[in-house]
Amino acid sequence: MTLKQLVKHLKETEQGDLLRFLASACGGITVGAPYDCNTPIVPGVNQRLILGNQGDIGTITYDVTVPTIIKDITLKTGKACYVFDGVRQSLTPQYELVPGTVTVGYLHTVNFLAFDISQAAKDNYEKMALGKLFAVIENMNALGNGDSIFEVYGIQVGLEASAITRIPADQETGGAFTISLTTPEAQGKEPKMPQSWFDTDYATTLAKVEALLIP
Repeated sequence: MTLKQLVKHLKETEQGDLLRFLASACGGITVGAPYDCNTPIVPGVNQRLILGNQGDIGTITYDVTVPTIIKDITLKTGKACYVFDGVRQSLTPQYELVPGTVTVGYLHTVNFLAFDISQAAKDNYEKMALGKLFAVIENMNALGNGDSIFEVYGIQVGLEASAITRIPADQETGGAFTISLTTPEAQGKEPKMPQSWFDTDYATTLAKVEALLIP
């Protein structure tokens, strides 16, 4: 074996050892996924998108028992989030696993139509193109979603505009802006799926989500 081959072998061995260590330390399932016949999940989301600037987040409070569940998000003094109303299927968020050589991450994407084409709105979309955001999505069927009624996209890495397009004569969009917000390529991937936001019950959680809209 030549020196070059030996070095390559050692690197491959070290990487394999690291992967095996990560798999044993972080991997492995601990529960199953039952199907609830009485309150099954329902596809789709509430067509009301809440967006905020990631830099405006003041505090994030997590659940003590399940530390991946968000219990509350507060913003810095004077800051607020904003609502982008949708209709039918104009808001379509999604997320997916992005496996890497050693670690894994998740790509968060929020696709939506923006129906305001005023100059003030266009000025805002231009600012959106330069910013880093987070999004709060409400899933359909509060009973069937348990603690995942609300999910927060981009809470760690943030979301950046990857496309802002308007085709005035397009019948499919009605001439609205088509906007895509995604996990930025240069920042790495989100370490987790969109995290659930839940505290006690739907009404309590909704009140905390709505509080984001008040400066």
